[in-house]
Amino acid sequence: MTLIVCMQLTIVLSIVYASRHRLEDALPVFCFFLVLMPLEARLVIPGLFDLTTMRISLLTLLMLYLIRGEPASSEPLPLKYLMIMHVSWAALSTIYSLSFTTSAKQLLSQVMEFYLLYFLLVRIITSVKTIHNILFAACMAMGVCCILAISESSAHWSILRIFPSNLWITYNGGVDPIYIEWGRGLRVRSTFPHPILFGDALAMSIPLTLYLLSIWEEQRKRLLLWTGLILMFWAIYRTSSRGPWIATGFCSVLLFLLIRNRIRKYILAIGFATLIVLLARPGIWATIDGLYSASTDTNTPVGTSYLYRDALNHAVRDAVAKNPTRALLGYGLGTFRELGLEIRFLGRAKRWFTCDNNWASFLYETGYGGLFLIGALLFKALWIAFQNYLHLPEPENLLDGVLFICLAGFYFLLLSVAGYSWGQQGYLAWILISLVVSHPRVALENESEDSESGDLLEEQQNPISEEEYDFSAA
Repeated sequence: MTLIVCMQLTIVLSIVYASRHRLEDALPVFCFFLVLMPLEARLVIPGLFDLTTMRISLLTLLMLYLIRGEPASSEPLPLKYLMIMHVSWAALSTIYSLSFTTSAKQLLSQVMEFYLLYFLLVRIITSVKTIHNILFAACMAMGVCCILAISESSAHWSILRIFPSNLWITYNGGVDPIYIEWGRGLRVRSTFPHPILFGDALAMSIPLTLYLLSIWEEQRKRLLLWTGLILMFWAIYRTSSRGPWIATGFCSVLLFLLIRNRIRKYILAIGFATLIVLLARPGIWATIDGLYSASTDTNTPVGTSYLYRDALNHAVRDAVAKNPTRALLGYGLGTFRELGLEIRFLGRAKRWFTCDNNWASFLYETGYGGLFLIGALLFKALWIAFQNYLHLPEPENLLDGVLFICLAGFYFLLLSVAGYSWGQQGYLAWILISLVVSHPRVALENESEDSESGDLLEEQQNPISEEEYDFSAA
């Protein structure tokens, strides 16, 4: 526990130190730790809640925001009413939950934390430079995660072993945080709860890294980004996760079609390099082909996972259809993982505790009302990103196009795993949603300031003489 306390104290001091000039300067540091730190780095308060590094970071930023009293954006907060409606609905669902304590904790972590994160980022961000620095910090955090994954792959040692074993998230009866699956072998997870969740975060981070490479010229940062990008592609391959692979391909195609700058050349170069690697290392292609073959074979564990998702969707719909209250409000946040659901799968009924479809989880836990509200909220953010891409001038709109692509990929990935509220990728998604809302405002403000400073410079360089000045107009 001493190690965890030291880590959390380091995070607090880092955020405070970074904010010594402006609170906005602390946002990249804040987002770096939010993406990097695992759920295992938490202090358990019996009977109450866990004090995670995410909560420590959020509370630190909130206290600084309240104490410093720096000027912040006073414009209306987009998505505010949908958030209020969703919080109210989730609270009502919690009252009727099968496990009030579990749902109350999830209401705090799954709803309040995400919306507090959104509020703070939108209110504090005042420049495009800060947005770029936040993205860079998130990409660097993922790069560190990839470096940590190397020890998993080469030495079968996980960084999560430094934490107390009772805090580990394991899949082998608590023996080790290393994830080994029959038919796929070792799958890296780094600091994430599951290899698929690590892959989800990588699928969002790869487009962001490509975007930063396309706009930045500073050699040191470009070297870090290229190194991180190579590690990200290696790590996403080593997760052996089909969903993130598909999402990365899907996002790459959209990047090529929508983002008209150097990203296109990078994608073509990466595609060519991938082809060379596949030809030089036939074992890599054999692994991919073997996973595809196993996915289509219902006699293998990999293949039956698709059948399970279909059975899961039917079981969730049947469960909420049992009475009108459950159809409307669901069974309460967090109850699926806590209490499980009896699902008929492969000819027999069994209680399952994993919901490999986050949209089905929304329905089961908050009913059709909650599913509609969270869907409206998330897709409203996606729509704002697309509208920004269409209406902002180039090159300002390119960032919004990349954010649109990343969020679309994340929403697709929610079909294959409960990745919204379990792991760092949910925080990363809400960081991106916050940037979607903040970017058009700060881009236009910065453009206006640049225009004014340009006019002032022109006046200084070409002062008006007394003869040219019309005194009668004055």
